[in-house]
Amino acid sequence: MVLGAISTIRLVVAMFMSWQSPDIHPSDVPFAFLFDDSTTSNDPSLLIALIPAAILLAAGTVLPRARVARIVGALVALAVVVLFGIQLNQVADKFPGSDLGDMLDPGFYVAAIAGLAGLVSAFLPSGWAQRRSVEDDSRFGDGRATY
Repeated sequence: MVLGAISTIRLVVAMFMSWQSPDIHPSDVPFAFLFDDSTTSNDPSLLIALIPAAILLAAGTVLPRARVARIVGALVALAVVVLFGIQLNQVADKFPGSDLGDMLDPGFYVAAIAGLAGLVSAFLPSGWAQRRSVEDDSRFGDGRATY
């Protein structure tokens, strides 16, 4: 649960950070850019995919037995990060001397780590596991416990 909460918080923080230099945030990048690096579209932004991913990560963290929500949220976040990186690399290839690593800002990396952490957290045991209590049953008279 803790790792799921941390990944949710990181993804939300990444939405407010710059993903591409100079100071380009996910709200500035059209969703169509994930599939076409030469798009002239402006709306909707990448937030149309990142906000539902964060909601799914949060729901998968706080609800018992909602591991699938965490998996889907993490996969959506990772898909956005990977597609953004692929398209930005194609843009970088059009300009000699530019490199993908030089174009990426910390928000991209924070979102990637959040997606990976969310995916890993979905496969870890959650804190919602049922606890078992042991009670002493005096009917045996010898102190044996029943479960």
